[in-house]
Amino acid sequence: MKDRLAVLYRARKAALEAEAAVLDVAEDAELVPRLSVALEEARAEKERTERSFRLQVLADLLCRVEDAGAMALLIGILNDPDSSVRARAGLAIARGGSARLPVLAKVVLDALDEGLEGPALLELPGLLLDCADIDAPPPLDVLVQLLDHDDADVAAEAACALAEVDAPGVRELLESFAEDERKLSDVVDGPATLGALVSQLLDTLALDDDVP
Repeated sequence: MKDRLAVLYRARKAALEAEAAVLDVAEDAELVPRLSVALEEARAEKERTERSFRLQVLADLLCRVEDAGAMALLIGILNDPDSSVRARAGLAIARGGSARLPVLAKVVLDALDEGLEGPALLELPGLLLDCADIDAPPPLDVLVQLLDHDDADVAAEAACALAEVDAPGVRELLESFAEDERKLSDVVDGPATLGALVSQLLDTLALDDDVP
């Protein structure tokens, strides 16, 4: 065991030193184009396990880069078809917490304006909620735009996030979707339509109001 731990210690130390060397630049913005190229190379990797590993390593690096361009690259990783890669990107984004929430919100809005589609849209409402706190509430403009998405599953994730937000007009906004008959996918024993889910959320909010 001692020998194995010694190997592990050396490997971790070498990895940390290599990471510090990669991040050693005068301005964080210098890293964005370099890491963008690295992302394209990682995505082109044919061996699935190696591809996933490289993308996860790059997600860990990008969360340490204080630049909006790095956040945009993280959103791209969050849109990867590999669920383990998306999970790592989500952790990397959330690691910035409320301090980076304004940057995250702007990057997401820009991406939506540019036509962002894919699995990242399902991840973003929860991430925006996780990054928020009392001093930095969730960005309602982003959540509202996601709620209005054509994909019912994306709208459902946004509705669930909005139901957690104590802000004027949220309940009325949700009520406007209570009759939405669009089907939700992968339903096991929950609401089958977006409207049914929203109605359930509104019932929960009403019960919360009744609690003294």
